Amino acid sequence: MYRGYMPPTGPWSECRISREDNLLLTPWGNVKPSDVQLVHRYKWSAKKSEQMYQSLKKQTSSHDKYLFELQDKLLDIIGDLSRETGS
Repeated sequence: MYRGYMPPTGPWSECRISREDNLLLTPWGNVKPSDVQLVHRYKWSAKKSEQMYQSLKKQTSSHDKYLFELQDKLLDIIGDLSRETGS
């Protein structure tokens, strides 16, 4: 077994890489190094998507306010028309 590129301290200190099948041997079980990379990529993608969502939400908040005000005005006009026509 060898350590490869893993840091010697922290949570990776107890992990090893098997030379025979290239599995990452941890105290919690064995995993493929590609699965570890997939998790890191998934977390990175989720973080970027959240940042994009927050940015878009901030950009469109003024549009939402305008549309809600417009909807209220249109409902008031419809209410006035229905009272005048008796519908």
